[in-house]
Amino acid sequence: MSDFRKQFQKIIETSHIPSNMDRESKSKAWLDIHKVVQSNIPEKLFRYRGVNNYSIEDFKNGTLSLCHAGMFPDKYDSYLYVNQEKIHQDLENAFKNGLRIVLSHIEQNSPHIQPQKAAQICYYRECGYTNEQIINKIIAEYSGFIDQIKTAVKSQESRFRNPRNSAKIACFTESVHSKYMWDRYADGYKGFALEYDLRSCIFRYDKQALNVCLFPVIYTDMRPDVTLDEGNIYTYESFKQIDNKHPLIDMLISSVSINELHWYKSYLYKDKNEYEHEREWRMLYYNLKNENDYESISDMGCLKAIYYGPDITSENRNILHEIAAQKGLKEYEVDIDTGSCKYDLRVTALSKI
Repeated sequence: MSDFRKQFQKIIETSHIPSNMDRESKSKAWLDIHKVVQSNIPEKLFRYRGVNNYSIEDFKNGTLSLCHAGMFPDKYDSYLYVNQEKIHQDLENAFKNGLRIVLSHIEQNSPHIQPQKAAQICYYRECGYTNEQIINKIIAEYSGFIDQIKTAVKSQESRFRNPRNSAKIACFTESVHSKYMWDRYADGYKGFALEYDLRSCIFRYDKQALNVCLFPVIYTDMRPDVTLDEGNIYTYESFKQIDNKHPLIDMLISSVSINELHWYKSYLYKDKNEYEHEREWRMLYYNLKNENDYESISDMGCLKAIYYGPDITSENRNILHEIAAQKGLKEYEVDIDTGSCKYDLRVTALSKI
């Protein structure tokens, strides 16, 4: 499985799906990624829960609760690294290179240049300015726009940690035997864990026209550098807001390529030293109409079993058991293994009464 995660990391970091790619090519690119993931989804994925009204209602109603990354305790979760200095320099260079192309078109009397938009440039040429001088004068007009990038991009580093225009996330893990997971995510062993078979689940969401993906988390020593993606997004959004005084703007807007994968892969990186033992998988659900902290979607009938924590109260266990029995789920109890010297948890199947 660790080899698969490395393979997935390589694919996700080398793939580029431009937002302006034709639909057929885009579908094929996504299909290539999903094929690799689909063939490696474990038969069993687990979700640890504390016992509360929300988790009981989810269990009873057959739903999965999701939240945006800002609700997670890890402050680095989905927090982007962006090199503002590089974006600032790249944007200035893009302006200059674009102006050089526009000047070349003007010199060649290109039909693609509208005279009214090139009037200012032509005026500078008539005044005897060289091409580089013209470029510097026009760049000076946009200096404020270029300089504000540091502040603007800084505010976007946390774009995936707020409920607006971000995915909602449900977290799963590959093991039900993790003492750490029971302690941290199941209310100190007092909660429960649910077992899902999500291998066919994504296709069911697709049939319901729900934008749901399932990916493994990538564990690294360094945060991924998303400067290129965020720079392209900032450039595109900013150019769209500029009053189009020059043919340069039209050309720059059409030249910006935004990678669709950026909106998904930015949620998938976590600190290797702190979290690799969690062996996490993430379900990402995009619904841009919902700007709340939480959201619930159907589990599509992929729930298979429930595991009761070692310290769950009898009252809570009975409540959950009644629901499990109605659903026809397998039931297991988890406890310390007193018959062994190992630090293992014992999982025992419960007989149907």
